Amino acid sequence: MSEQEKSALEKLEQKLKDMWRSSGKASIIAARYTEFVVEPKVFIGDKLHPEILKIMIINYLANSATQDSGIGNVEVTPDKLIIKGENGKELVAVRDKKIIRQYLAQQA
Repeated sequence: MSEQEKSALEKLEQKLKDMWRSSGKASIIAARYTEFVVEPKVFIGDKLHPEILKIMIINYLANSATQDSGIGNVEVTPDKLIIKGENGKELVAVRDKKIIRQYLAQQA
């Protein structure tokens, strides 16, 4: 991996950690003279941490327009929600019932 790729990956990790903190998921442990912020490991192997991915999906769906469903970027059934890329390829499949209900309620 080149230095430029490492730098880009470090920036991405920092932005994802910032998103984690701003979403209210960060835990702060207060000690007598110090505070520690508990953050997840952003990447587990070559996969994104599931809780960070969940926050990204919720934010995407909250900011997606109703028309995204109509043009096929978001397909939803009561059991599964699929987010597709520009080429129509499936990017993410969500089976979390709470996220699906929240999205359907937003569309109503």
